[in-house]
Amino acid sequence: MHCLVCANSVHQFPYSDSSSPIAGAREKIAALRQRHHQLVASIEHYEYKVAEQAEQLQHMNRPRHYDDEEDLDEGVESAQQPAATQEEQPITAEDMLKEEDEVKELERKKRGLEDRVNSMGRDISGVLR
Repeated sequence: MHCLVCANSVHQFPYSDSSSPIAGAREKIAALRQRHHQLVASIEHYEYKVAEQAEQLQHMNRPRHYDDEEDLDEGVESAQQPAATQEEQPITAEDMLKEEDEVKELERKKRGLEDRVNSMGRDISGVLR
């Protein structure tokens, strides 16, 4: 006999369907094996996703100056770059406040530009009437 799920001959049962010592045992075993195969496939899928996300996170955690150098030196082999010797400086509260101020300034400029565009749109629609 063969496994009902994977058709392997490794999973042989000593009893035929009519002489099974426990009613429904074959179906239960087949269902459990099928569930096992599904879980294995699912685990492989999520391990792949974790590896992808870890790589993305590693890229996101690189210091900004490293990304700039990487863009400039695209043709240079990575073995030639002394990336392992670069020391990363921790971000301080002062750095965070400076970044927040820069973001607020950019948002203020964005709102100003949006207001100008909306005003120009109203002017144009008024001229077209």
